Amino acid sequence: MDEVPQIETLRKPASDGDANADILRLRHCLADAQRLVAALDQRLSIAATDARGAVSLDEIWSSRSYLHEPQNTKNIALCLQPTSFSEFGKHREFAEVSALFKQGDEFRGLDFVRIWSMILNIKHALAKCPGAVAELGVYRGQSSALLSYYAQAFMRKMYLADTFSGFAEEQFEEDMGPGKQAAFKDITVENAQRIVGNYEGNRWIVGMFPASVTEEMRADTYAFVSIDCDIYEPIIRGLEFFWPRMNPGGIILVHDYGSGHWPGATRAVDEFCAEKKVSGCLMADFAGSFVLAR
Repeated sequence: MDEVPQIETLRKPASDGDANADILRLRHCLADAQRLVAALDQRLSIAATDARGAVSLDEIWSSRSYLHEPQNTKNIALCLQPTSFSEFGKHREFAEVSALFKQGDEFRGLDFVRIWSMILNIKHALAKCPGAVAELGVYRGQSSALLSYYAQAFMRKMYLADTFSGFAEEQFEEDMGPGKQAAFKDITVENAQRIVGNYEGNRWIVGMFPASVTEEMRADTYAFVSIDCDIYEPIIRGLEFFWPRMNPGGIILVHDYGSGHWPGATRAVDEFCAEKKVSGCLMADFAGSFVLAR
């Protein structure tokens, strides 16, 4: 904690006629006093927080403590909810949907940019165009649970494609170490189904993509697709498969494009966009997702 500022002592003026100097010194004293009050207020606020435990987000908002306390660090920041939700009462399902998204992993619930981006984009796409929903790279199923919620709400089919046993060895990248090669093996399709739910429109596609694609999946068209495969081969194959099947107004979200952890994801998207002469935009979520609109 920085030291509390000291107030400059108001000295007797050198001469009775030096009024301007008196006013200037008085202004300096008032400024010092304001800084002192702010510093003491911050100390009292922190002491009160330490005494009663962590404050709630509602307390931070109502007390406006964010005005004089840090709003962000290297890893976490306060963020505003969309006004459509906070002021106009839209997206009332948010609490239910965000609970689906963070099942078994509360840390995921901090990625509000990703949660809201998925909610707003899938609702926009499904309201504007026909077609199914799909996620390539389901893993434990939390984001699939969110997408399946809206697929059911809009009465669309939901395809859930994954090996459900980690990365296929045939798709390993040259620079993948043992840790990455062994990642995402702590799941089974049965565990993912428990997370996602039993919506009758769910279609479970098990195996290495695109060899796992069914005739029903191949014949369908799509309104919203999430690709979350981390490595080059399944991502480029996913883009090649889904892009020509996207209906106008449809959206593809590619996770991990800008995270830095998975360079194959970046390479796959960049190569695909260059070849097809299409472009997209980046999201400021935790893993730097990339958005393509048809």
